[in-house]
Amino acid sequence: MGCVVSTAIAVLLCKHRCSVERLTSSMSFHPPTPPSYTLEVLEDGALKLRFGHPELAAALMHIQRAGVQVDLRMLRTSRRQTIPIFHYKVAGAYLTLLWSHANAMDCGEMYFFFLELALRLNMNVVAYDYSGYGAATGVPTESNAYADALAVFNYLLSTGITPERQLVLYGQSIGSAPTLYLATRQRVLATILHTPILSGLRFLIPPSTGFCSVGGCCSPRCVYALCDPFPNFKRIERVTAPVLLIHGTADRTVDHSHTLVLYERTPMQHRREPYIIDGAGHENIVDFDQEGYFTHIRAFLQSLGSHAQQLTDMTGHTVAVESRRMRPLASASVGAGPTMPIPPLVCGAADTYVDYRSVETSCGAAESPAYSK
Repeated sequence: MGCVVSTAIAVLLCKHRCSVERLTSSMSFHPPTPPSYTLEVLEDGALKLRFGHPELAAALMHIQRAGVQVDLRMLRTSRRQTIPIFHYKVAGAYLTLLWSHANAMDCGEMYFFFLELALRLNMNVVAYDYSGYGAATGVPTESNAYADALAVFNYLLSTGITPERQLVLYGQSIGSAPTLYLATRQRVLATILHTPILSGLRFLIPPSTGFCSVGGCCSPRCVYALCDPFPNFKRIERVTAPVLLIHGTADRTVDHSHTLVLYERTPMQHRREPYIIDGAGHENIVDFDQEGYFTHIRAFLQSLGSHAQQLTDMTGHTVAVESRRMRPLASASVGAGPTMPIPPLVCGAADTYVDYRSVETSCGAAESPAYSK
C-alpha cells in the first residue's frame, strides 16, 4: 500500500510540474473566495476596512473599541508581496501576541475575535493575512507564508518591541508552521500552538498498521522525507522558549496525536503541560470551553515572568465568543448563505478609520522551504 500511495503522490507531482511547492500550495491553502473584507485607500493615504458581509459591516460601524486601537498597515515582504496586518493596541499593554491563522479563513473573519482576545488578555494582538489571502497580493505558498511571518516580525522590531521579553507567537492549525519557523530563528518570549500539525505528509497520511498499512520503506514519509512540507516535528526540537500546545480530542481534521508527538519532541526545559480539551474539535476550541481557554492562556502567560503579571480581563465580565468567528464563512453549507452574528460588543459611534499612511518595507530574506529542517 505504501508503494501505491507514493506512486499516487508522484503522479500529482508530475501534474504540478514536479514542484513540491506548487503541490503543497494547492492542497494546503484555501483562502476564502471572495475575501471577507477589502481595504480602501482614502485620498490622504489612510486605509479603511470594508466588510462584504452586511452584518459584519453593520457591526464595524457601531462597535466601541473600549480602549483598543485597531491600526492597519500594508507590509512589503522579502518575496515582493504586499500583505495586510491588523494591529490591536491595548492602552498600557506590555506583551504582544503575533497570531498566524488557519488555512481557510482571513483576518476579516477573525476581526472581532481578535478585538475580544486583546481585551480579555490585556495585551496587544497582531494578525496578518498570508500572500493570496484577504487584501494580500500574490499566491499562498509555503515560502511566501514564511516570508509573510518574517515581515510581520521585522515590523514589530521596528516598533521598538523586545521579542524575547514581549512577544508571544501563536499558530493556529497550518499557522503553526510559520509560527515555528519564527520560533526557531528568533528569540521570543513564548510560543502557543493551537491544533498544530506535525508536517504536511504526516497530516496527509496518518499512522496506520495492518495489511493495508502505508508504512515501510515505500511509505511516502520515507520516499519524500527530504521534501516533507511544514516540518514542525523537526523544528520544535530547536525552540528556545516555553511552548503551550492546545488540542481537542474530537478533532477530525488534525488528530490530537499530532500535539502529543510535538509535546514529546519539545525540549524538556521548554515543555509546558498541554491543554487537551476532551470532546473539542478542530474549529471550536474557544467555544467549547471559553473560560477554560482564557484561563489556561492567561495562566501560561503569567508563568513567563513578573513582566507578564499585568494580564487581567479588561472587559469586567464574560463576553460570548461566537463559534463562527473561529471558523471560515466558507464552511457554511453549499447553497445556504453564511450567517454571522453581530459580535456582542458595546455599541457606539466609533470611528472606523485607521491612521497608518505608508507602506513599510520588511528587511531580511526568508529562506526557501527548509524541508530538511
